[in-house]
Amino acid sequence: MPRRIADSDDSISLFPFMSILVCLIGSLTLMITALMAGQASQDQSQEIIERHEEFTRIEADMAADRSELDALRELIADALDMQKDLELALAEVAELEKEQSERLERMDVASDYAQMLAEANRLRQRIAEIENDPAELQKQIDELQAEIERMQAGPEEAVVQVRPGGSGVDIEPTFVECTANGVVVHKGDEPLQIRTGDLDSEEGEFRKLLARVAATPKAEIVFLVRPDGVSTYNRARSIARTFYTADGYARNGKLPVPSQGNIDLSVFSKL
Repeated sequence: MPRRIADSDDSISLFPFMSILVCLIGSLTLMITALMAGQASQDQSQEIIERHEEFTRIEADMAADRSELDALRELIADALDMQKDLELALAEVAELEKEQSERLERMDVASDYAQMLAEANRLRQRIAEIENDPAELQKQIDELQAEIERMQAGPEEAVVQVRPGGSGVDIEPTFVECTANGVVVHKGDEPLQIRTGDLDSEEGEFRKLLARVAATPKAEIVFLVRPDGVSTYNRARSIARTFYTADGYARNGKLPVPSQGNIDLSVFSKL
């Protein structure tokens, strides 16, 4: 059976659809191009703004630098003017001194001004002599300073002699003088000074003394308490009573010293 030939009127044309699609693509292309151009313009505008701000800031800094430079130039100019004025003043002073010297040469030696000038010259010579002999000047200063200290110290205190008495003759005393700033251990050839703040030091001399006294059967510390050393004595006695060694505590006692005179322990050196 032969096939039926299709009718040409029933075929569908794609031309309108393709035309619409082409137009749509073209419109989208134009929109994208416009958006990209706008974005580029916006970025360029932002860059221009930033560059303008940077330029404005640099221009302001340059203006400030110019202002500071102008101020420095003014200061330099003022300094130069002052230097010129100073040079003129020095020249004027030199001229006045020259005139005065010439005038003095013409003055009568017996006049009052000439006598004052002679006295001034004598003093200048004396100053030169003193400057050339600093040792002699220092000696005079030391003598004057010693005299001032002697006058400020007032009358000398009587020597305080410590004597044995009572049960004190049967001990081996170590005398510890209590002053306002610390203690002085009178043992050996030279007295040993210990500051109040170092009394309780673990490896300090005062603890070593306590250990030696505790280890010696008849040894005893005798605190010589000055009028201004009561607080130092209380501190030292408290440490002595709490410092325990393998040999026990260090025995101690006290003896008031009513004045600030030198302490004489010569009696004990003879025992």
